[in-house]
Amino acid sequence: MAQQEYLTISSPRYKPLHLFRWGMLVLFGLTVFSTLVYYVLGLYYGRDDWTLLHCLFMVVITLSTIGYGDWLDIKNAPLAIVFTMGLAILGIGVPAFVIANVTALIVEGMFGNLYRRRRMLKQIEDMRDHIIVCGVGTTGIHVVEELVKTQRAFVVIDRDLERLGRVAEVAGDFPYVIGSADDDDILKTAGIERAHGLVACLTDDKDNLYITLTARRLNQGLRIISKVIDPRAAPKLLAAGANSTVNPTAIGGLRLVSELVRPTVVTFLDSMLRDQRQNFRFEELTVAQGSKVAGKSLAAAELRKVSDVLVVAARAPRDDRFCYNPKADFLLEPGCTVVLLGRSEDLLALHPLFGTSSAA
Repeated sequence: MAQQEYLTISSPRYKPLHLFRWGMLVLFGLTVFSTLVYYVLGLYYGRDDWTLLHCLFMVVITLSTIGYGDWLDIKNAPLAIVFTMGLAILGIGVPAFVIANVTALIVEGMFGNLYRRRRMLKQIEDMRDHIIVCGVGTTGIHVVEELVKTQRAFVVIDRDLERLGRVAEVAGDFPYVIGSADDDDILKTAGIERAHGLVACLTDDKDNLYITLTARRLNQGLRIISKVIDPRAAPKLLAAGANSTVNPTAIGGLRLVSELVRPTVVTFLDSMLRDQRQNFRFEELTVAQGSKVAGKSLAAAELRKVSDVLVVAARAPRDDRFCYNPKADFLLEPGCTVVLLGRSEDLLALHPLFGTSSAA
């Protein structure tokens, strides 16, 4: 699969809004402080006409470098002269800093975001057989991480832009659509009609149920996997159109027991999934009609010549049982599903042989 070009949601190096806020805070503090200094100096020199309003006006015209002349008569007030010189020097730097970040915000907001948004929408429009992830909360973030590691094309739907930014910092950049995943227009923008699958991983079973109903109506061939919290909601999600449901709580319980009674196996699987250098994964590939391996035996297909993978199991068409560690004479009929273990890039190299879209 061609390397997908992801879009940066936010830049950690330069944040003009953050700097603008600090600049405004400094400018406000400098203005208040300088006004009070002038007022105190007025009392010190016995200038009754140095009111707070006049002192504030003097500070504003000095910091803005407008300079309508000496609004306050400071000719015979040495301390005021020295203070005004220092304020004038600061008037070059602090307002310029604020203006520079305002300009950056305008350019980034009006042009940068518009350009990135159009490019992202164009990227999503060109996607085929991709995966749509609905929600990037505590579960969705792990879904996104796995899709990035296995180089799958996907689009994320979420309402919270800041949360999308936080996930991007952890998992890497990705295309996204901001909005509610149960909205027809939002799902269509994410390419629901061209998608291969959808993961509904919101925190509420009712939300996942509604997303499943909406998605199934828009794409009858879509594979939908839904998160479920209450086991009683699983049959309803399946009836609504979900192909399968996953209960994170149940999986967590199984993991606890496995850590207790099968620690070595768990360590092996964790090492396989978390090894950043190897990136091994299990994969299933279905033999397509007319593909290069269709009608051949495992030996004749010569998968190991193309890719360094291990054939773990296989299932013939119209058979519910798996054949584990299939022999060399196992026939790869059209519709046969093969379970393999290997590195992500090696698994992707086999997709053309099986006639499978690499994006899927």
